[in-house]
Amino acid sequence: MYQQPDLTIEERLDVAAKGLADTIIIPLTNARFRVTKSGIDVAFAFEDKVGRKIEVEIVEKSLKPTKPFSLLAPVGSSSANPSYLPFYLMFKFDFVRRANTDVTISINGRNHKADTFPFPLNGSRVYFMRYSDDTFLVDWCPAQSSHALELLIGEGNKLNGPNNTLYELVDHQNCPAFARISTNRKRHSFSAEFSPPFPEITHIADNTSFSGEFVLGSDESAGVVRGTYEVSRSGEEVEVTLNPNGGWEPRPKTHFLRFLFSFIKIFRQWPKTYLWTAKIKLNKGAPPIMESRWTRI
Repeated sequence: MYQQPDLTIEERLDVAAKGLADTIIIPLTNARFRVTKSGIDVAFAFEDKVGRKIEVEIVEKSLKPTKPFSLLAPVGSSSANPSYLPFYLMFKFDFVRRANTDVTISINGRNHKADTFPFPLNGSRVYFMRYSDDTFLVDWCPAQSSHALELLIGEGNKLNGPNNTLYELVDHQNCPAFARISTNRKRHSFSAEFSPPFPEITHIADNTSFSGEFVLGSDESAGVVRGTYEVSRSGEEVEVTLNPNGGWEPRPKTHFLRFLFSFIKIFRQWPKTYLWTAKIKLNKGAPPIMESRWTRI
């Protein structure tokens, strides 16, 4: 991966395939990224790690208005060893149209053709190049091996956590339980809702188990991801599983998008292949210790 010097460097990026081989920090010459009424206007140039000059410029000039939509990016579909569930939303998402578009892709002075999409999108032939200038990325339930999160008391039945996260508690079967966990950034929000509410682990009685459903959601246009959870306690150990086995339920606004999401099943089904498991050791007088991980199933 090549990135500008002023961007945050990810210590570990295993969201796709087997992770990145290299992260190379390099200035991108004459870089621009704009979305106009005509579509995308993007350009950049750099020298890759073997010394080749890479030049890219894509400018849409169509007079037809774009018809962007919201998408849960299927980037996690290829991850071999995920460390979190990538709930990566792309708002105002669209493909680059082929008509009235200037495309330059040059490697060491040799021009290359862009791949094309197999069928028209919203009545236009398009390239297999897509973009969004309004993204909202959530790394849900990162794998960890540490003390369980300590929360700060908020107002009423609410607790506060890192990253502006709000935990809403209710009483369920004489045990405090999490009904909703939410956060927001700028104009977008994220929430995980549990039914029945997810029990607070330190209050679970020995030899007791719970199960239920959860819904991950954001803005209305983004749809939701549904799944199931299981919690059980035996002695001083609590085991938890989370499985988004309901997949993504999009909320398409056009007949074409309904067809697209039905025909290309990976959009809806990839979350079903993720499984989060955790073992939590309870310690009297000390915070619980949690070992958790994600696997593909």
